[in-house]
Amino acid sequence: MTTQTLPIYQIDAFTDMLFAGNPAAVVPLSGWLADDVLQKIAMENNLSETAFFVPCDDKDEADFHIRWFTPTVEVPLCGHATLASAFVIFNHLGFKSDLLKLQSKSGILTARRDHDAIVLDFPKQPIKANEIPQDVLTALGGAKPVESYVVASRDTDIVAVYDNAKTVRDMAPDMSVLGRLTGRGVIVTAPGDKTGLDMISRFFVPAIGINEDPVTGYMHCVVAPYWADKLGQEDVVGYQASARGGVVACKVAGDRVELKGEAVLYLKGEIVVPA
Repeated sequence: MTTQTLPIYQIDAFTDMLFAGNPAAVVPLSGWLADDVLQKIAMENNLSETAFFVPCDDKDEADFHIRWFTPTVEVPLCGHATLASAFVIFNHLGFKSDLLKLQSKSGILTARRDHDAIVLDFPKQPIKANEIPQDVLTALGGAKPVESYVVASRDTDIVAVYDNAKTVRDMAPDMSVLGRLTGRGVIVTAPGDKTGLDMISRFFVPAIGINEDPVTGYMHCVVAPYWADKLGQEDVVGYQASARGGVVACKVAGDRVELKGEAVLYLKGEIVVPA
């Protein structure tokens, strides 16, 4: 079998310290590999997401075309792996501009340097009221939310709003059951319980191979607009209360959400894949 060697980076995103935030693999490419090879690389990495990107043509609106894969499926939007990719492009690939444009299945995304942080510009993810099935509530541990929604663009991600952060922090879902009951994931969120935090959230997605995503940019495009509206402010700070944990500073402006966070390099190496 003919093989080729590719660079790979592993980045801890939405954190300023190693072993926190959300780890993502980043694989820069000169051209797209076959989809099944991309999926197998992501499965082999066994992280919540692996990001791949290729340079765009000069005539394109963007600098790179980016795609994201979980260990089992390709996803249309991923925040932490985009932050990780921007970190690699800015710091390891000699990219000179402070503004990076990425073409994706969710449209043009931008990332800009802000001192040690990177600010992503993502599409807002609207929600609509929807009752949560009782078997999903049971799998979550039985706590009844004060409000419940579904992400309108997909009709798959459930959003459960609680009035107590402790309920969210202490939740221990039955992942084997939850993965069979939902088409994608469940977001649980509550008001912040510490100074400087406006919201506490978690994201369970066992249906696509991730029991709990450590820190999720996409999810904050769901919860940040909700809490910004509730609190009557554009700027909200969220904490994702996974075992690793991470803080995401958000700014809601119309149909866009800015996500600000830092990232650190954990690993730089090479992988060998079919040519």
